[in-house]
Amino acid sequence: MNVMSRVRLYHATLAILAILAYLTGEIFPAHAWLGYGVAFVIAARLAWAIGGERQFGLTRFYPDFSGLKLKGAATHPAISRTLMLGIALTLVTATGTGIVMDGGRSLPSMSSGVAAAPATAGEQTQTPRIRDHGDDDDDDEGEREGDEGPLSEVHELSANLLLLFVGLHVAYLILFKRPLAKFMLFLPRGAKRKPPAT
Repeated sequence: MNVMSRVRLYHATLAILAILAYLTGEIFPAHAWLGYGVAFVIAARLAWAIGGERQFGLTRFYPDFSGLKLKGAATHPAISRTLMLGIALTLVTATGTGIVMDGGRSLPSMSSGVAAAPATAGEQTQTPRIRDHGDDDDDDEGEREGDEGPLSEVHELSANLLLLFVGLHVAYLILFKRPLAKFMLFLPRGAKRKPPAT
């Protein structure tokens, strides 16, 4: 598999996992598993960057504004790189805070010792984090407050900012870099034009 095919495969895998993780935000443990999948893809991306291939280098995320002039500013590489940096920072923040909040509870191998002992009637298990908005009991209120701590707020804010950066990134590519957008989405580049009839 050539380098550009690997770039497209990485991009598609990360996009699908991140979208599914966003959409399953209230569904446990699917949201957590997808978050760990995103973390694995990010780790693979870092390994490729360390491997030395130019197309996977982390300098692609560094926006260099030298040579930026008003004429042609929209197609300057710094714009695309700024959007990619925003995506990378918000994605890493959302993934990192999600892993810290989960603490490995959704991974069977890491929580097998804890999950082995069944909970008694008076004990609360740590595994489910599904919010119950139907009852306003004191126990439910305390559970929601614990779930809505500062780390959870950072997680949710970074996920929403990620969605914003991805939307801007897609719009930018469609408006100014359409051939690249088609290439990354595995779309055909278009049929070759027949020479005009004489």
